[in-house]
This record gives sequence, structure tokens and C-alpha cells, in this order.
Amino acid sequence: MLRPLDLIPIMKVHSRNKTLVLRENAEWLRGVFWLSALGMGMLLVSFFNAAERDMGKIIGSALGVLLFGFSGFVLQTRRIVIDPLRRETIIESKRFRGTTTTRLRFDDIVKILLVTTFENIEDARGANVLRERWAIAFLLADRSVPVTKNPYPTKAAAVRDAEKIRELVAVELIDTVADSIAHLAQNGQKAAALTLACRALHMTTAQAKALVEQQQAAHK
Repeated sequence: MLRPLDLIPIMKVHSRNKTLVLRENAEWLRGVFWLSALGMGMLLVSFFNAAERDMGKIIGSALGVLLFGFSGFVLQTRRIVIDPLRRETIIESKRFRGTTTTRLRFDDIVKILLVTTFENIEDARGANVLRERWAIAFLLADRSVPVTKNPYPTKAAAVRDAEKIRELVAVELIDTVADSIAHLAQNGQKAAALTLACRALHMTTAQAKALVEQQQAAHK
């Protein structure tokens, strides 16, 4: 199944002032999803009006309309601009019905965190399996802020972009399990935080749940 967030971040560097621009997804993808929904809708009408109705094709087309149409509405595009001249980071998240902008001064960023997370994927046998993934976040004095939403498939790719950010922001880049768990818990990724606590810290489910709930309560 195609999901809007199954796309890899692409880092673009503006050479004039060394500004880094990180983009996730693109607005044109929304049009692709909706055109696909339209195409599935035309197939649905065709199958429904056929002399012999194939319910399997009708149901499949209807599900396709719903999937692609919904994907177009929920698609989130993100643009992260790291400007060394203004010494600020601008994170712009855009959905179909609105845009959210977060501005962070370089002085507010304490550390850059390489976040370890997990993603359910389908293997060659059709079974769902957990795969380790990575993301980038900023640690502030009182909270953590996601920089990337789309997971990196390899740690090397995440480190590459995190290092580019570190060169401009000039703070420490860390990669710790405890900080990853705290970040995931604080940003609504409870399942990933639980999985990381169990796998990396060898906690029982009850112990991991208590840790995650403690992290969530500390930042309410």
C-alpha cells in the first residue's frame, strides 16, 4: 500500500549563502493522488455499468478511489530552511487546508538528535515486519522538535543530512537511545518508543510502558 510518508527526504543546498533547504514530499503529489482517484472512479463506473458485474473489480476500484482520495487530503509537505545568516530554522508543514510554521533561533537549539525509530513494512513473503529507521530532531531546553517526518531507510543517509545541519547550527550531534525514547514519547509516537525501549534497553513491556508514560507526563 502506498502511503504519503513513504518518501525519503531530499536535501538541497543553496550555495549563495549556504542555506540548507530540506524538503519532504511535494505539492504535485497531491495532484497525482487525486488523478489516480479519478482514474479509479472511472474504472468503478465502467465495471458497475458492465453487462456482467464483477464484484471483486467493483470493490477493488472503490477501495482505490478511497485510498488515493484520502492520501491526497492527508498528504503533508514539509520545508525546513536552515539559514545561517539569520541564525534561524523555519519549519513549514502544509496540509490541504492549512499551513503551520515553526521558527527556531539557533540559540534555542541545544543539540541535534539522530532518532532511532521503527516502521512496519511488508517483506517478500507478504508478512509485516519491523525495520529500524532513523529521523532527525532538535533538542531544546524544554522540548524536542521533529526536523524530518519521513523516516530515513539507512542510518548513513540520516547522519549525512544531520551533519550538514550541525555544520551550520554548531551544536552537538547525539545518537542516544534514552533521548530517542523521550523524543518519540513526547511527540506522539508511543508505539515506536515502546518498541525501542524493549529492544535496545531489554525492558519488559510493563517497564517500557512505565518509562514512556513517565516521559509523556514530564512534558505535558
